[in-house]
Amino acid sequence: MSSGQRKILVYSPKTLWLVLAGLLSLVALGAGVAFTFGKQYAGLELVRLEQRNDELTSRLDALEQQNRELRERAVVLERSSEIDRRASLEVRDSWAALQNELLELRRELEFYRGIVSPGNNARAGLRIQRFEVRSAAEPGHFAYSLTLTQVKRNDRYARGDVRLEVSGTRDGKPVTLPLSALSSSNKAVLKYKFRYFQHFAGELVLPEGFEPRQVTIRLVPRGKGQPAGIETTLDWSVSGKTDVS
Repeated sequence: MSSGQRKILVYSPKTLWLVLAGLLSLVALGAGVAFTFGKQYAGLELVRLEQRNDELTSRLDALEQQNRELRERAVVLERSSEIDRRASLEVRDSWAALQNELLELRRELEFYRGIVSPGNNARAGLRIQRFEVRSAAEPGHFAYSLTLTQVKRNDRYARGDVRLEVSGTRDGKPVTLPLSALSSSNKAVLKYKFRYFQHFAGELVLPEGFEPRQVTIRLVPRGKGQPAGIETTLDWSVSGKTDVS
């Protein structure tokens, strides 16, 4: 370009300020729009979060309520299980007790049936029906029980003495001790008088070092017309009842 065609640009401060003002207006407008949009978005997000918080809070409350109900149910079930267990044990114990009672009643029934209806083969006269020895609370002390019966002679009383002896060893030597040496009451004999049956009960005190082996029971009648006396020897047993007949 030739020097004759050059253009001369003239700097104008007013125009620059107008341009800057326009740019600032655009920036301010954009910031306002962004602020408004952000505010609306934040408000919507806050609402959403509050709703979510309410939902979670409600769900947490429901879960806590369900947890309480489950714990209460577990406690009820545990108590119910314990009650059932105790009831089962009580029923089992009651059943066992009833079985033992029934067995005892049957034994007693057989005992009385043998007295009332001894059978055609039964021999008339005295009988040592039952003898029992049980351990007492103190060492060397034993409770005894003896039952006598009279078979087919119930029209008259049977009278006499019961002589009881316990045989065993002491210091390796045979020893026989009468009732008077074993009874705390120092009774030498027991006296019987009955038509059908009679029970005796007492305590035997064995001396220290004495080992019992056998028990001998003698029935010695007293008076005329009495049934013949009898003698029975039994092994010493501290387990339960021994039906002699």
